[in-house]
Amino acid sequence: MFGSIPDYCSDVMRVLHGPVNVGNQPWVLSRHERALGVKSDLVVNYNTWLQYPVDRCLSSVGERSRRTRFRRFLFAARAPLRYDVLHYYFGRSFLCWDDVGPRNRLWFMDLRLARALGRKVFMTLQGCDVRLSDASAARNEVTPCHEGECQAAPTCRSVLDAERRFLIERVLPRVDRVFVLNPELAHFVPGAQFLPYASVDVRAFEPTWPRTDRPAVIVHAPSDPSIKGSRYIAAAISRLERRYPIEYVEVKGVPHEKALQIYRNADLIIDQALAGWYGGLAVEAMAMGKPVACYLRDADLDVIPPAMRAELPLIRIHPRTIEADLAAALDMRARWPEIGRQARQFVERWHDPRQLAAAMVSAYRDPRSRFVLSPGPASCAA
Repeated sequence: MFGSIPDYCSDVMRVLHGPVNVGNQPWVLSRHERALGVKSDLVVNYNTWLQYPVDRCLSSVGERSRRTRFRRFLFAARAPLRYDVLHYYFGRSFLCWDDVGPRNRLWFMDLRLARALGRKVFMTLQGCDVRLSDASAARNEVTPCHEGECQAAPTCRSVLDAERRFLIERVLPRVDRVFVLNPELAHFVPGAQFLPYASVDVRAFEPTWPRTDRPAVIVHAPSDPSIKGSRYIAAAISRLERRYPIEYVEVKGVPHEKALQIYRNADLIIDQALAGWYGGLAVEAMAMGKPVACYLRDADLDVIPPAMRAELPLIRIHPRTIEADLAAALDMRARWPEIGRQARQFVERWHDPRQLAAAMVSAYRDPRSRFVLSPGPASCAA
């Protein structure tokens, strides 16, 4: 994890992903870019308790020593000299040390250097990096950005929304292409391209279909319970346990590999009840052949390809009617294996990192090219 990166000197395209690994998106995408012959690396300023893999981690989170600062600065300054494409994530470049302090004059200087040197610059936005809390609350009946939902809402209003507007207005116009993983984010970023999650190597997951011969094992795994609407989910499950045989498992603070073992034993996975779209957890679950329950916001779905929208296999829930929604899902439990197979086919078609990496490499070569999201074939295991 703390390895070194080779000094590439060939004519092969060199791509750097970083400076964070949120949801494992950059890792899986970079591995499949490598399979296409691209020299693609993932380097992060720091890693998290999820322990996602990286090619190189420059320091521990929040480390402030002079040596660490120098190491981070040196890597950030050299990166535009060593790579042809800089693909940044979560609204940060390598000189954005968000674990050390607020934005200062060094932030995004490496991005500006990359542009000055004629390098291609991409940004993938993933959620709270660019979601304007005040605008989301004004626009949507259901969103984690309402006061009283996400615990960070007051901070978002007083501090973070201004930082997000700086990103949208001052930084993103310098980027060749901006991708968003959640359709809602396209409303805040003009010209952004929706990108399905490429965070799961689908073919590395062996399906384990839901069982119907035991109490229903229902799993919810909130990285942030207030954003995921976990209180609505837990309250509904508590009431439903009086009427249905249920084993409820909430996964928190568990490293990613251990969490995957828990998901494999699930019969139903509840992703989230507020954000309006599904996350990387849902993609992992569907790759395992699990039915997934989630709140989907119809007003955002015009951003995604019509064929993808038509094939969405998720069991829909709404925070206002979540108990009735989950009861209806439990009443049709005999269909869960069928829904799991549909979910597996869906991720094979729309979340195949091989196809998404190929589309991304084409965009690296010509950022003005049309980024086509076309479904791949699905071959669901029996």
